[in-house]
Amino acid sequence: MTKKLIFHGIVQGIGFRPAALRTAKDLDIKGRVKNSGGNVKLIISGKEQALDEFVRRLITMFEIKEYSIENIEDADFDDFSIVHSTNDNATPFLTPDIATCGECEAELKDKGNRRYNHPFISCVNCGPRYTVINKLPYDRENITMSEFDMCDNCKAEYKSVYDRRCHAQTIACNNCGPVTNISIETAVEILRKGKVLAIKDIGGYHLACDADNPESVKKIREIKGRESKPFAVMFSSIDEIRNYCKVSIKEKELLESPARPIVLLEKIRDFDKSVCGESDYIGAFLPCNPIQIMLLDRISPLVMTSANISGEPIIINDNEINKFGVDVLSHNREILTPIDDSIVRVVAGRTQFIRRARGYVPLSIEIDNCAKADTLCLGGDLKAVFGFHRDKYVFLSQYFGDLEKCDVFESYKSNIRRFASLHGFNLNKTVSDAHPDYYSSNICKNSVKIQHHKAHAASVIAEHKLKGKILAFAFDATGYGDDGAVWGSEVFLINGKSFKRVEHLKYTKMLASDEISKNGRLALECYLGGNKLVDRALENNINTVLSSSMGRLFDAVCSLLDIKHYNSYEGECACALESAAKKADKAYNLTPSLDPVIILKQIKNALNTVKKEELALGFHMMLCNLICALAEKYKKEQCVNQIVLSGGVFNNRILTSFAILTLEEKGFSVYINEKVPCGDGGIALGQAYLASLEDRQCV
Repeated sequence: MTKKLIFHGIVQGIGFRPAALRTAKDLDIKGRVKNSGGNVKLIISGKEQALDEFVRRLITMFEIKEYSIENIEDADFDDFSIVHSTNDNATPFLTPDIATCGECEAELKDKGNRRYNHPFISCVNCGPRYTVINKLPYDRENITMSEFDMCDNCKAEYKSVYDRRCHAQTIACNNCGPVTNISIETAVEILRKGKVLAIKDIGGYHLACDADNPESVKKIREIKGRESKPFAVMFSSIDEIRNYCKVSIKEKELLESPARPIVLLEKIRDFDKSVCGESDYIGAFLPCNPIQIMLLDRISPLVMTSANISGEPIIINDNEINKFGVDVLSHNREILTPIDDSIVRVVAGRTQFIRRARGYVPLSIEIDNCAKADTLCLGGDLKAVFGFHRDKYVFLSQYFGDLEKCDVFESYKSNIRRFASLHGFNLNKTVSDAHPDYYSSNICKNSVKIQHHKAHAASVIAEHKLKGKILAFAFDATGYGDDGAVWGSEVFLINGKSFKRVEHLKYTKMLASDEISKNGRLALECYLGGNKLVDRALENNINTVLSSSMGRLFDAVCSLLDIKHYNSYEGECACALESAAKKADKAYNLTPSLDPVIILKQIKNALNTVKKEELALGFHMMLCNLICALAEKYKKEQCVNQIVLSGGVFNNRILTSFAILTLEEKGFSVYINEKVPCGDGGIALGQAYLASLEDRQCV
């Protein structure tokens, strides 16, 4: 019996063909397998029971989206073989970069192994993927390893059916692979001397230094122009992380996962203030590639941060890194796609993305709505992430940063072209944020406009495939509203295509300048007055705008409590307010209100008699109670039981965890973003969902 099989899913760069080859040998099946762009195609001959078992095993081993089986005319094969790839232009599900597997790490450290201390050790189960693919199909000649000819030993492994490196496209060894410009021992000596070292990794350069050397850390801050935002710290092991942080079972799973993200963990021991600043958390992560493993085995922990001026793209160019004037550990394998480290944390037992990048991009997210045509979703200008929607899958890009920076905008646009080319996407339809002055919104004049906060809410609905009535809370700093005001505390009653804005903070007249997003004291003065110049500008409508921003309210409360008055990086005041709230023994009781002036006056009236920490916690609890009160109101009036929480404000751990806990205790089903960030990094997913509502729904 002969069958033709087509498998569609994550089948590129994941070892599907060698697995099929081994399985065929085990089951005495003859035939052939080949990559075919987005698919893998097979013709197999054998006994019917063996053919059925062959299909079952492959489906079990890999993430198959769809597959087809067709009986064809019997064919006579001598054996089972992997044949040359073709390209059928089907949608490919590309594999992200995968951390060094346990078997490769063991070989890396084995003095008797021929790949001992090989800086680019990998196999079919691990190594760079997305950042080295030039085009599909995923074969040696189509990735950056093509310029490195395999030695005889590597060729033999590549062709050996039961070898872990059978058809491993990144296969190499010390005799035939890429090389570093300096040795690991030299790099370690540089770090031990307290110097800063630029390290070329999978998706770009990092700046690294000894985390226990404050002067070195301060040097990195000077290089990056990064005044106080916390740095991530790379540790050699989970045990070492536990010396500094609490680590739950779920956090351990994330740290050790193939994606190797940075995980925000609660401190139990701190470094010098130059490392993590005033944060209660350490962004901890483990080595994800051989160079990092070897370095951290010799010196740990290390501050490890992207090599760029703050706000600019991560550096992948070997010449550009020299402008920093630091020692460099580089290599001669090209990086095709710049990509930062992903950042996640666990809140109320759920994974929450802060940044979705290496290890997760370009994995798709399946939603219930099909796109009739390829749709480019441009996201927003802050924490920019674009996406393409084809069929029922949304393919999201890595994080780029803020598009007001010229270099970031150029990187964003060039990667749209690269992403489309790799996946075979067409620009049939474009969706953008409704803000008329966003850079992303003006890339295409005929784009469909989607309101910012509706996209926040829709991103949660999309990833959880929610149906029926929903009450969605979209809290963030700013977003262009349907009425031209600045929105940021929106509550939507949603039912299918209907998005009705039912509640929000009472509008406050504010100065329409960039300074308002940074200056907590200025925000406070807009709410309560007291500054003659500000008062006069507001009274005479000089460059003012109406705002319902929840983010600005957090800034104002932080300033009112004299905790912090200025954001040197986005959300700094909000983080400081949360940190103060964590120190409180109890929460001061504030009456829930949608009027920010009433909220602030309650706090101001209690300032002389109540600790600022208790007032900070009281503010968080008041918002939690407000959310619950509104949920109960619409449950009674509209029979709503599904609650969605999205927007950057829900990066606040106290607010999010207590809101989830309290709502669930009251019988509500509560949903947050778990596959994309709740901030603007999730906007493109929400845009895809809303733009496809008019299209035919998938069955």
